[in-house]
Amino acid sequence: KKVGKMVNKAGKSVLTTPKPPGSLVLLRCGESEWTKTGRFTGWADPDLVGEGILEIEHAGRLLLSEGYEPDILYTSRLKRAVKSTWTLLNGLDAPYLPVYKSWRLNERNYGALTGLKKMDAAEMLGTEVVQAWRNSLRARPPPMKRDDPYYPGNDRRYVDLTEDQIPLTESLMDCMQRARPLWEYSIRNEIKKGNTVVVVAHTNTLRGLMQVIDGISEKDIQEVSMPGGIPFVYKFDSEMKPLPPAEGKISQAHTSGIFLEKPGLLKEALKRTEEWDSAVPGFLNQPATFYPKVQRQSTVEASLLELKEEKVKAERSATGKAEATVVDPNDDGQLIITNMANGAPTTSPIDPEDEEEFEEFDARTPEAEEITLNIQKANEVYPGVIKQGATKDPVVVFVRHGRTPHNNLGLFTGWADPPLAPDGVEDAKNAGRLLKMHGFEFDVVYTSWLQRAIETAWYCVDELDEQWLPMVKSWRLNERMYGALTGKSKQMIANEYGEDQLKKWRRGFKIQPPPVSSYSLSYPGNDYKRTKYVKDLR
Repeated sequence: KKVGKMVNKAGKSVLTTPKPPGSLVLLRCGESEWTKTGRFTGWADPDLVGEGILEIEHAGRLLLSEGYEPDILYTSRLKRAVKSTWTLLNGLDAPYLPVYKSWRLNERNYGALTGLKKMDAAEMLGTEVVQAWRNSLRARPPPMKRDDPYYPGNDRRYVDLTEDQIPLTESLMDCMQRARPLWEYSIRNEIKKGNTVVVVAHTNTLRGLMQVIDGISEKDIQEVSMPGGIPFVYKFDSEMKPLPPAEGKISQAHTSGIFLEKPGLLKEALKRTEEWDSAVPGFLNQPATFYPKVQRQSTVEASLLELKEEKVKAERSATGKAEATVVDPNDDGQLIITNMANGAPTTSPIDPEDEEEFEEFDARTPEAEEITLNIQKANEVYPGVIKQGATKDPVVVFVRHGRTPHNNLGLFTGWADPPLAPDGVEDAKNAGRLLKMHGFEFDVVYTSWLQRAIETAWYCVDELDEQWLPMVKSWRLNERMYGALTGKSKQMIANEYGEDQLKKWRRGFKIQPPPVSSYSLSYPGNDYKRTKYVKDLR
């Protein structure tokens, strides 16, 4: 009995031992269109350029190589930071992680200088004056007026802020102090719980966090910088004091964090890439886009893809007709189409082969071209400005994710996690274009934990230019779990179980498919990405 009590006490002490504090990773967002052209950016909202995407992809590889696995990410409400975060998550194969977007992490507001080229401002106002505004800790540039197109109060992403919280101009000190409450009341607490936190933000707000963490003086903080594309990592003791850098690690003066790579190496590599791009133009200066992560194909997927391509070639050779679309086994139920102007609703099975019911938005139509041109003209006048829209009635919009390789091959997907296929990316973008064409504005986005749904949400809000929207990711919105049918085609299942049984599983409301084996790769409990968040009941 005594031995049993001792074992129980030991077990309880192990279970109740608090986790050590997690790490903090600071990462400057990728280069934007305005950074590249030397403009004062601040709270304006230009997009990333190709070089900015490369910076963040490189940062993701550094984190992977050092074994850092984020639990929570924080970023600003500015497009260049949000899309940097998306790029990082895609590279880490962790798009399901929670991301919190806070105005407190926005870059310093440069007031009336916003949108001006730094060289032009120096010529007009004098180099010494402009440099003082840029580098002095307490000097503020001239404030912008409230009718300025870049005044944040005209942007609905800041509708939750009071007028006092929306800056007309900021000094470096103002900007850094703005970020302080986010550290003290949120980020610090998450790290204390044992979570690894990544903050993807801007130079001056990151410097503000570093000043608070290391207790850097006003004089010394001016010597602290944040290069792009290189994560800066802090570790903490049980009292949440930063640990000094280990011997041989790369740090910078007045700080306790470490760089995961020597500053300057990435800049040289990107310089060589830029030189190559000048010879073969077209990538680095293009607006940022996303490329779904390529995942290894299973033997079944590879074989079906080969068969499909062979069949298409044979059909084209014999008849000259294009490929027929594969019926998606994940489509369960019927589509009831209701036109309030034309009487009774009609019912039809969901079938992608019916082109009339699944007519896609064509970006090449004159109407779409006109919409695109209008958007471009607006951006040419005031790049990065989102106009305040008219108040809309509350609305909920459902969007099905874009097509995946599983959909295109006719495989049951369920909780399997393939990315979007190239045509699925276009599905998602078209959904966003349609929503924009019809004037929809949103306040929050809900999606599942599955990559195809998250990527669809990313592409949709990117087309809407609402990257700042809070995005809630829940396993409860995951697709139906198809059990042992996951990854198999209709024909494979029909041959194994019979056509009648297949129909019961597909159409039956309460009939469950056979359970998946715990040893199967299709069993969610074998997905290492979920182990921190879900209890494996088996």
